[in-house]
Amino acid sequence: MIITGTDLRRMRLKAGKTTVQMAEFASVKTRKTYENWEKNVGAPSMNQYLAMATACGFKPADLIKMYVDRSDNQQEIDLMSAAAE
Repeated sequence: MIITGTDLRRMRLKAGKTTVQMAEFASVKTRKTYENWEKNVGAPSMNQYLAMATACGFKPADLIKMYVDRSDNQQEIDLMSAAAE
């Protein structure tokens, strides 16, 4: 998996969003589904991820490139460089 639960949590916290809001952005019925993703239990589809990233004010293409280019999944990416203007 390119995008980890930690990545989702960092994105959510940086954007100041709640798990309920993230679940709504991803069009899932409960916050529990989203919270499971943050725990690496399951994962959002690419469409769900793109919707969440956009709703959080990030440029999804920039985020995905950073995830792909990092040396390992534990490396934190610079979310601010992917912020939409």
